[in-house]
Amino acid sequence: MELTGRIIAFYKKSVTLHQIINNNMKNKSESKEIPQTKNEAFAQLDAMLSEKEKSELVKCDPIEYHFTLGLWIRNNWIYEQEEEDVKRLAKAFRTEMLFFEADNLSEKIIEYYQRYLKRKEL
Repeated sequence: MELTGRIIAFYKKSVTLHQIINNNMKNKSESKEIPQTKNEAFAQLDAMLSEKEKSELVKCDPIEYHFTLGLWIRNNWIYEQEEEDVKRLAKAFRTEMLFFEADNLSEKIIEYYQRYLKRKEL
């Protein structure tokens, strides 16, 4: 029962985060410009996410954002972009980017963004 309760709680939290982030990103993400540096990526994410979303992001495992923020990153910054732009973005996050590793890169971006937010709070 305890495991089932934890799974249900995780699902509810994920659905709520998914709804909040997707609604916010639809409203604020007019620019499809791929960032060239970590600072540019962080600035775009800062502008897109509310303070509440940022505080939730800091508390979570990056994998919890795979189908929300991670999906947005993949769709807007990785898929259907020029190969050189994606390689430059991957290099900014110290990741070797091969064609099939978009999931890894989006997770790495979220991890670095979490670190950035945590340092900002101090």
